[in-house]
Amino acid sequence: MGLTVFFNPWKMNEGVDGTCAYFEDAAKTAERLRNEDVDVIFVAGCEYTIFSKGVLPGESFNERAMWLGSQYPGGRMSEDIPQTLREKSVELNKVLRSFATVIRAKFNGPVTYSAGTWELVDWDIFDIVGIDYYRRGESKEQYVAGLQRHRSDKPLVVMEVGCCAYEGAADRGDGGFMLLKSTNPDGSGVFEGDVIPTRSEREQADYLKTQLSLLATADVHAVFFYVFSFPCMRRGEGASDLDMMCFSLVKHYPEQDPRSNAMPPWSPKESFHQVADFFRSILQPQL
Repeated sequence: MGLTVFFNPWKMNEGVDGTCAYFEDAAKTAERLRNEDVDVIFVAGCEYTIFSKGVLPGESFNERAMWLGSQYPGGRMSEDIPQTLREKSVELNKVLRSFATVIRAKFNGPVTYSAGTWELVDWDIFDIVGIDYYRRGESKEQYVAGLQRHRSDKPLVVMEVGCCAYEGAADRGDGGFMLLKSTNPDGSGVFEGDVIPTRSEREQADYLKTQLSLLATADVHAVFFYVFSFPCMRRGEGASDLDMMCFSLVKHYPEQDPRSNAMPPWSPKESFHQVADFFRSILQPQL
Protein backbone atom coordinates (compact mmCIF):
# COMPACT_ATOMS: atom_id res chain seq x y z
CA MET A 1 0.00 0.00 0.00
CA GLY A 2 1.57 3.30 -1.10
CA LEU A 3 1.55 6.61 0.73
CA THR A 4 0.95 10.03 -0.79
CA VAL A 5 2.23 12.93 1.30
CA PHE A 6 0.19 16.14 1.23
CA PHE A 7 3.01 18.49 2.19
CA ASN A 8 1.51 21.57 3.84
CA PRO A 9 4.23 23.95 5.12
CA TRP A 10 1.77 26.16 6.97
CA LYS A 11 2.95 29.45 8.48
CA MET A 12 0.10 30.96 10.45
CA ASN A 13 -0.48 34.73 10.75
CA GLU A 14 2.23 35.59 8.22
CA GLY A 15 1.84 38.17 5.46
CA VAL A 16 2.05 37.57 1.71
CA ASP A 17 5.76 38.31 1.28
CA GLY A 18 6.78 36.22 4.27
CA THR A 19 4.63 33.33 3.11
CA CYS A 20 6.15 33.49 -0.39
CA ALA A 21 9.65 33.27 1.05
CA TYR A 22 8.63 30.39 3.29
CA PHE A 23 7.00 28.50 0.41
CA GLU A 24 10.06 29.00 -1.78
CA ASP A 25 12.25 27.34 0.83
CA ALA A 26 9.67 24.60 1.47
CA ALA A 27 9.36 23.90 -2.26
CA LYS A 28 13.08 23.07 -2.39
CA THR A 29 12.57 20.51 0.37
CA ALA A 30 9.50 19.07 -1.35
CA GLU A 31 11.42 18.70 -4.62
CA ARG A 32 14.26 16.98 -2.82
CA LEU A 33 11.78 14.47 -1.39
CA ARG A 34 10.16 14.01 -4.79
CA ASN A 35 13.55 13.21 -6.30
CA GLU A 36 13.90 10.49 -3.65
CA ASP A 37 10.71 8.88 -5.02
CA VAL A 38 8.40 10.22 -2.34
CA ASP A 39 4.90 10.85 -3.75
CA VAL A 40 4.52 14.50 -2.71
CA ILE A 41 1.68 16.96 -3.30
CA PHE A 42 2.44 20.54 -2.27
CA VAL A 43 -0.40 22.28 -0.40
CA ALA A 44 -0.02 26.05 -0.85
CA GLY A 45 -1.66 27.02 2.40
CA CYS A 46 -4.98 26.56 4.15
CA GLU A 47 -7.85 29.07 4.32
CA TYR A 48 -5.34 31.85 3.86
CA THR A 49 -8.00 34.52 4.33
CA ILE A 50 -8.44 33.80 8.05
CA PHE A 51 -5.16 32.17 9.05
CA SER A 52 -2.82 34.74 7.50
CA LYS A 53 -2.65 38.46 6.92
CA GLY A 54 -3.28 40.39 3.74
CA VAL A 55 -6.81 39.61 2.51
CA LEU A 56 -9.41 39.91 5.29
CA PRO A 57 -9.24 42.75 7.84
CA GLY A 58 -7.58 41.94 11.15
CA GLU A 59 -4.12 41.42 12.58
CA SER A 60 -4.90 38.15 14.37
CA PHE A 61 -6.74 34.94 13.58
CA ASN A 62 -9.48 35.80 16.07
CA GLU A 63 -10.05 39.23 14.52
CA ARG A 64 -10.25 37.81 11.01
CA ALA A 65 -12.47 34.90 12.06
CA MET A 66 -14.86 37.23 13.89
CA TRP A 67 -15.03 39.49 10.83
CA LEU A 68 -15.78 36.49 8.64
CA GLY A 69 -18.58 35.39 10.96
CA SER A 70 -20.06 38.89 10.90
CA GLN A 71 -20.58 38.61 7.13
CA TYR A 72 -23.09 35.77 7.56
CA PRO A 73 -26.55 36.35 9.11
CA GLY A 74 -26.69 34.72 12.52
CA GLY A 75 -23.05 33.68 12.23
CA ARG A 76 -23.98 30.54 10.28
CA MET A 77 -21.88 29.59 7.26
CA SER A 78 -23.78 28.86 4.04
CA GLU A 79 -23.27 28.33 0.30
CA ASP A 80 -24.72 31.79 -0.34
CA ILE A 81 -21.46 33.73 -0.34
CA PRO A 82 -21.86 37.44 0.53
CA GLN A 83 -20.66 40.04 -1.98
CA THR A 84 -17.99 41.26 0.44
CA LEU A 85 -16.38 37.82 0.40
CA ARG A 86 -16.69 37.53 -3.37
CA GLU A 87 -14.67 40.72 -3.64
CA LYS A 88 -12.11 39.42 -1.15
CA SER A 89 -11.75 36.26 -3.26
CA VAL A 90 -10.41 38.38 -6.12
CA GLU A 91 -7.64 39.55 -3.80
CA LEU A 92 -7.09 36.00 -2.58
CA ASN A 93 -6.57 34.64 -6.10
CA LYS A 94 -3.88 37.24 -6.75
CA VAL A 95 -2.11 36.03 -3.61
CA LEU A 96 -2.50 32.36 -4.56
CA ARG A 97 -1.08 32.98 -8.05
CA SER A 98 2.01 34.52 -6.48
CA PHE A 99 2.38 31.46 -4.23
CA ALA A 100 1.99 29.03 -7.12
CA THR A 101 4.58 30.89 -9.20
CA VAL A 102 7.15 30.70 -6.41
CA ILE A 103 6.41 27.04 -5.64
CA ARG A 104 6.49 25.83 -9.25
CA ALA A 105 9.86 27.48 -9.80
CA LYS A 106 11.38 25.01 -7.30
CA PHE A 107 8.94 22.07 -7.23
CA ASN A 108 7.91 19.95 -10.21
CA GLY A 109 5.13 17.94 -8.60
CA PRO A 110 1.39 18.67 -8.25
CA VAL A 111 0.23 21.70 -6.28
CA THR A 112 -3.08 22.32 -4.53
CA TYR A 113 -4.64 24.56 -1.87
CA SER A 114 -6.95 23.94 1.09
CA ALA A 115 -9.86 26.34 0.47
CA GLY A 116 -12.61 27.45 2.78
CA THR A 117 -16.03 27.33 1.13
CA TRP A 118 -16.28 31.13 1.43
CA GLU A 119 -13.15 31.41 -0.75
CA LEU A 120 -13.93 31.40 -4.47
CA VAL A 121 -10.63 29.99 -5.69
CA ASP A 122 -9.59 30.02 -9.35
CA TRP A 123 -8.65 26.34 -9.63
CA ASP A 124 -6.85 26.93 -12.92
CA ILE A 125 -3.97 27.95 -10.64
CA PHE A 126 -3.66 24.42 -9.23
CA ASP A 127 -3.52 20.76 -10.27
CA ILE A 128 -5.95 19.43 -7.67
CA VAL A 129 -9.15 20.94 -6.26
CA GLY A 130 -8.84 21.01 -2.47
CA ILE A 131 -11.92 22.04 -0.51
CA ASP A 132 -12.62 22.17 3.21
CA TYR A 133 -16.08 20.64 2.99
CA TYR A 134 -18.09 20.66 6.20
CA ARG A 135 -21.68 19.53 6.64
CA ARG A 136 -23.86 22.25 8.19
CA GLY A 137 -27.19 20.60 8.91
CA GLU A 138 -28.14 19.70 5.34
CA SER A 139 -29.41 16.21 4.57
CA LYS A 140 -26.98 13.46 3.61
CA GLU A 141 -28.22 13.67 0.02
CA GLN A 142 -27.79 17.44 -0.14
CA TYR A 143 -24.31 17.24 1.33
CA VAL A 144 -23.04 14.70 -1.20
CA ALA A 145 -24.79 16.48 -4.09
CA GLY A 146 -23.11 19.74 -3.05
CA LEU A 147 -19.75 18.32 -4.07
CA GLN A 148 -20.83 18.74 -7.68
CA ARG A 149 -20.19 22.47 -7.65
CA HIS A 150 -16.54 21.76 -6.85
CA ARG A 151 -16.00 19.07 -9.48
CA SER A 152 -14.01 19.65 -12.65
CA ASP A 153 -11.63 17.67 -14.81
CA LYS A 154 -9.19 17.77 -11.87
CA PRO A 155 -9.04 15.41 -8.87
CA LEU A 156 -11.20 16.52 -5.93
CA VAL A 157 -9.90 16.20 -2.37
CA VAL A 158 -11.78 17.04 0.84
CA MET A 159 -9.00 18.74 2.75
CA GLU A 160 -10.98 19.28 5.94
CA VAL A 161 -14.07 17.87 7.60
CA GLY A 162 -15.07 17.93 11.25
CA CYS A 163 -17.11 19.60 13.97
CA CYS A 164 -16.79 20.88 17.53
CA ALA A 165 -17.65 18.84 20.63
CA TYR A 166 -20.85 20.33 22.06
CA GLU A 167 -24.57 19.72 21.62
CA GLY A 168 -25.72 21.31 18.36
CA ALA A 169 -22.21 21.56 16.88
CA ALA A 170 -22.91 19.08 14.07
CA ASP A 171 -25.49 21.35 12.44
CA ARG A 172 -23.02 24.23 12.48
CA GLY A 173 -20.12 22.37 10.85
CA ASP A 174 -17.14 24.66 10.34
CA GLY A 175 -19.07 27.55 11.91
CA GLY A 176 -19.26 25.78 15.26
CA PHE A 177 -16.56 27.94 16.79
CA MET A 178 -18.59 31.09 16.13
CA LEU A 179 -20.59 30.67 19.35
CA LEU A 180 -17.38 31.66 21.13
CA LYS A 181 -17.33 35.43 20.85
CA SER A 182 -14.25 36.25 22.93
CA THR A 183 -12.46 35.32 26.14
CA ASN A 184 -12.41 36.91 29.59
CA PRO A 185 -9.17 37.95 31.34
CA ASP A 186 -9.24 34.65 33.26
CA GLY A 187 -9.34 32.69 29.99
CA SER A 188 -12.96 31.60 30.23
CA GLY A 189 -15.16 31.99 27.19
CA VAL A 190 -17.74 34.62 26.31
CA PHE A 191 -20.50 32.86 24.40
CA GLU A 192 -23.27 34.01 22.11
CA GLY A 193 -26.30 35.09 24.14
CA ASP A 194 -24.33 34.36 27.32
CA VAL A 195 -25.36 30.70 26.95
CA ILE A 196 -22.60 28.18 27.67
CA PRO A 197 -22.87 25.18 25.31
CA THR A 198 -23.15 21.65 26.70
CA ARG A 199 -20.09 19.55 25.99
CA SER A 200 -20.73 16.45 23.87
CA GLU A 201 -17.87 14.33 22.58
CA ARG A 202 -20.48 11.88 21.32
CA GLU A 203 -21.94 14.47 18.94
CA GLN A 204 -18.52 15.06 17.39
CA ALA A 205 -17.79 11.33 17.12
CA ASP A 206 -21.13 10.53 15.48
CA TYR A 207 -20.69 13.40 13.02
CA LEU A 208 -17.28 12.15 11.90
CA LYS A 209 -18.48 8.58 11.49
CA THR A 210 -21.33 9.78 9.28
CA GLN A 211 -19.08 12.03 7.21
CA LEU A 212 -16.59 9.24 6.61
CA SER A 213 -19.36 6.91 5.50
CA LEU A 214 -20.73 9.50 3.07
CA LEU A 215 -17.41 10.56 1.56
CA ALA A 216 -16.13 7.00 1.21
CA THR A 217 -18.60 6.52 -1.66
CA ALA A 218 -18.65 10.09 -3.03
CA ASP A 219 -15.86 9.80 -5.63
CA VAL A 220 -13.31 11.99 -3.85
CA HIS A 221 -9.61 11.19 -4.02
CA ALA A 222 -8.84 11.75 -0.32
CA VAL A 223 -10.36 13.00 2.94
CA PHE A 224 -8.60 14.72 5.85
CA PHE A 225 -9.95 15.55 9.30
CA TYR A 226 -9.62 18.91 10.95
CA VAL A 227 -7.88 18.60 13.33
CA PHE A 228 -5.80 16.15 15.38
CA SER A 229 -4.68 18.57 18.11
CA PHE A 230 -5.45 22.17 19.08
CA PRO A 231 -3.55 22.83 22.34
CA CYS A 232 -4.37 26.53 22.58
CA MET A 233 -8.01 25.64 23.43
CA ARG A 234 -7.94 23.44 26.52
CA ARG A 235 -10.30 21.23 28.48
CA GLY A 236 -12.03 22.83 31.44
CA GLU A 237 -15.39 23.07 33.12
CA GLY A 238 -18.31 25.26 32.11
CA ALA A 239 -17.23 28.51 30.48
CA SER A 240 -13.58 27.48 30.89
CA ASP A 241 -14.03 24.50 28.57
CA LEU A 242 -12.68 25.99 25.35
CA ASP A 243 -11.76 22.54 24.04
CA MET A 244 -15.40 21.85 23.19
CA MET A 245 -15.28 24.85 20.84
CA CYS A 246 -12.46 23.42 18.72
CA PHE A 247 -12.39 20.53 16.22
CA SER A 248 -9.59 18.38 17.60
CA LEU A 249 -9.65 14.60 18.00
CA VAL A 250 -7.70 14.90 21.26
CA LYS A 251 -8.02 17.19 24.28
CA HIS A 252 -5.32 19.13 26.10
CA TYR A 253 -5.46 20.17 29.74
CA PRO A 254 -4.78 23.46 31.57
CA GLU A 255 -1.22 23.98 32.81
CA GLN A 256 -2.30 23.51 36.43
CA ASP A 257 -3.66 20.05 35.61
CA PRO A 258 -0.98 17.32 36.17
CA ARG A 259 -2.14 15.62 32.96
CA SER A 260 -0.72 18.55 30.98
CA ASN A 261 2.78 17.32 31.88
CA ALA A 262 2.20 13.74 30.76
CA MET A 263 3.62 12.27 27.55
CA PRO A 264 1.76 12.65 25.35
CA PRO A 265 0.17 15.75 26.94
CA TRP A 266 -3.28 14.93 25.55
CA SER A 267 -6.04 12.35 25.81
CA PRO A 268 -8.20 10.95 22.99
CA LYS A 269 -11.76 12.15 22.60
CA GLU A 270 -14.52 9.77 21.53
CA SER A 271 -14.01 10.98 17.96
CA PHE A 272 -10.40 9.72 18.00
CA HIS A 273 -11.60 6.18 18.63
CA GLN A 274 -14.47 6.51 16.14
CA VAL A 275 -12.12 7.52 13.34
CA ALA A 276 -9.65 4.75 14.24
CA ASP A 277 -12.44 2.15 14.22
CA PHE A 278 -13.69 3.30 10.81
CA PHE A 279 -10.31 3.07 9.10
CA ARG A 280 -9.58 -0.23 10.81
CA SER A 281 -12.83 -1.63 9.39
CA ILE A 282 -12.14 -0.58 5.80
CA LEU A 283 -8.51 -1.73 5.90
CA GLN A 284 -9.26 -5.12 7.47
CA PRO A 285 -10.12 -6.91 4.19
CA GLN A 286 -6.84 -5.70 2.66
CA LEU A 287 -4.63 -7.07 5.45
